[in-house]
Amino acid sequence: MKRSHLIAGAAALALAACSKGQDPAATKTDPALTEAAVAPPPAPAPPIAAPSSEGAADQAEKSIPTALRGRWGLVAADCTSTRGDDKGLITIGATSIKFYESVAKLAKVGQRSETALRASYAFSGEGMEWMRDMTLALQPGGKVLIKQEFGEDAPPGPYKYTHCG
Repeated sequence: MKRSHLIAGAAALALAACSKGQDPAATKTDPALTEAAVAPPPAPAPPIAAPSSEGAADQAEKSIPTALRGRWGLVAADCTSTRGDDKGLITIGATSIKFYESVAKLAKVGQRSETALRASYAFSGEGMEWMRDMTLALQPGGKVLIKQEFGEDAPPGPYKYTHCG
């Protein structure tokens, strides 16, 4: 009998809290829960439409700047090799960087400008995966790229690449 009173009491408290627009789990010490419980429900998602210029701006913020994209070599032979021995060549795309034996996919953008990017990348290659924080920055003139990696086991640097072509 006492158990049914407890269940009825808990249900009444939950109902009372709902009628006040509050989540019974919310407490005064956790304003995030209270704000989330009081906030109106999110509007339904609009139908998928063609990308707008605003959507394109959002995509640009989540990509590698256009000025940094392309083929870059540590030495001139990296840009011209036809034998597959271009170990210093990197190819930078919108969201990834291809190295000789690995690929880095853009994970989280930190600081970004038209000619520089600091971001975290998810690397994979030779059966391994790792995360690395890296900065890519163009020197004035746009023909030289400086790459610097940070974190545990990061290679010493910075590395200086020249634009191929």
